[in-house]
Amino acid sequence: MKTKTLLIAAAALAVGVISSQAQVYSQNIVGYANIKLNTGYNIVVNQFNCGVSNGANEIFPSVADGTTFLQWNGTGYTYSIKDSSAPPAIWYMSDYSTPTNPPIISPGTAVFVQVGAVVTNTMVGTVVPNSGSTYTNSLVAGYNLIGSAIPVGGSLTNSLFAFTPPDGTTMLQYNGAGYTYNIFDQSAPPVQWYMSDYSTPTNAPNINVGQGFFLQLGTAYKYIQAMP
Repeated sequence: MKTKTLLIAAAALAVGVISSQAQVYSQNIVGYANIKLNTGYNIVVNQFNCGVSNGANEIFPSVADGTTFLQWNGTGYTYSIKDSSAPPAIWYMSDYSTPTNPPIISPGTAVFVQVGAVVTNTMVGTVVPNSGSTYTNSLVAGYNLIGSAIPVGGSLTNSLFAFTPPDGTTMLQYNGAGYTYNIFDQSAPPVQWYMSDYSTPTNAPNINVGQGFFLQLGTAYKYIQAMP
């Protein structure tokens, strides 16, 4: 999943601080991100307030009929399928016959998006949080399918990620065939990240703009990010 981000407008954000993975211009908090979705499954996080409801129809206007969205519900997935071939219904449940509403995806929340062919989706909206404020994503013990609420890319050491979860937290990044595991633990500095064996030190994971991931927590955690 590759991205290109453009932030436009009127508040003081330093050019280039948002993403090392995407070209960024910033004056304000309005912007868009072009996110390439590969054939099959992709984990995508909503990084804007999109439209009026943060519905999948507003966040993913570029995906084709037959695209399936999988929302993590704590024990499994809730499926929603887009198909505009038989209006007025456009969204269906997993049986592909029961109409439903487009899924709501709040900023900082990620979903699996299954597409039948490579597509670039343009996500447009207002960056959260506003300049000079914070955004809190309240996470539960166990698995959470999330990402950065700010359109930032690169190493998790980037201060805009503000990523300091409890020691023992496991991050699972989908790689197209399975998951790459990394464990966060800063109890034995300077090492903070370990491979899945919990003994081999490794670098902090790199995250692309728009890329989501699973976070496995031992306890509830408030993930707070601030915009300069």
